[in-house]
Amino acid sequence: MKIAVTNAVLSNTGDAAIYEAILRSFDDAGVAEPHEVIVFDANAAVTARLYPEWTVYQQLTVSPPRKIARVRGQLQKIRLRLCDALLADSKLLGRALRSPLFSRTRFAKAYEALITCDVVVSSGGTYLVDHYNFGPRVTELQLAKKHHSAVVLWTQSLGPFKSDRARKAITEIAKVVDGVFFRDERSRDSWAGVVPMPELNRVVPDVVFALRGGLLESAKPAAATGARKSRALISVRDWAHGVDSGELSYAAYERMFQHGASRLVNDGWHVECLSTCQGVPSYAHDDSKVAARIFSGIAVDVNDAFHTPQGLLHELHTADLVITTRMHLAILALISQRPVIAIAYEFKTLELFNSLGLGRFVIRIEDANDAWIAERITELQADPSSAVLSDDALAALRDSAVGPAFELADQLDRLVSVAKSDR
Repeated sequence: MKIAVTNAVLSNTGDAAIYEAILRSFDDAGVAEPHEVIVFDANAAVTARLYPEWTVYQQLTVSPPRKIARVRGQLQKIRLRLCDALLADSKLLGRALRSPLFSRTRFAKAYEALITCDVVVSSGGTYLVDHYNFGPRVTELQLAKKHHSAVVLWTQSLGPFKSDRARKAITEIAKVVDGVFFRDERSRDSWAGVVPMPELNRVVPDVVFALRGGLLESAKPAAATGARKSRALISVRDWAHGVDSGELSYAAYERMFQHGASRLVNDGWHVECLSTCQGVPSYAHDDSKVAARIFSGIAVDVNDAFHTPQGLLHELHTADLVITTRMHLAILALISQRPVIAIAYEFKTLELFNSLGLGRFVIRIEDANDAWIAERITELQADPSSAVLSDDALAALRDSAVGPAFELADQLDRLVSVAKSDR
């Protein structure tokens, strides 16, 4: 079996954690060893250097970042036209891509890799939502299906598909999908309200829970001593609207974080900013720059280095509190058994914390206020364990998060056989 994971943005360490967890799940289920899986990324030339142990191809429908945005925009249009032509079964273009002149291009190599896959997994994440144009992702999955690959969506937060654009795109995706796994019931209901449910479907925890950080002895909380200050990690980001596209006062969001950080500093804590999105110059987001702006004048250290998922787990193991807007930093903190306070900029974080019985430790970004963060900090200073998952809870989450890989293993022959039956 040749397996590919697509729709990855590995410059975002949250996405890299998703991919690493998928690889581990496949390995555990006997589907494939990590070195047997390839990944299609939005900026392959950069992420291949960040993760040399992975086989990374440039995503067909995405042009890599360029210094001149206008150039990238034009190249993006060319890529989409090429993909549309390949979908339309352009024999001339297909032959050209295999010719000596073009076969060594990144596009040709990626296309050949995609169409020879038996299974294409669309990486877990939050990209099938109304405020994103996910039309290009549809095209890539259609190309995979056209060449008889089984197509599976890994743990997704998606919907609600209220716009005509979103409803049209998810309808097209549903035509080529053989299986879909949802992070929460809300996402499942959004899918079921618009398109038919494939036979292979289930609600499961985010795949990153498949990582083993919280089950390692080294992950046990280390009590602060007189020789070591308590350490808090904070993750902030830019954002323009509330959950479900509601109105947002970003100034109130900034003030809440400033108030919380100042409170911890005054209580003698060491406060450091750290995020899943930083340290990669070509990536569109650098949360360390946002942090430097928000916490200017406050005794907060800003860590601006790039970290792999394992690097973040290492940092989290020495933290006593995590306050984060990035959901996957929250998940990595949870599996590291650290107390977490979360600010939800999309519904996925609300659904996650409510499902874990930690609803009082999450707030919608548009509801951010000083009193709430002060109350949560006070509560966790008094009892950190109230926002920490138990060993048993983590083991159950991991077993469930790995489950889709075992289900895929059970149905792999059937899915591949059906996908190839039209040949």
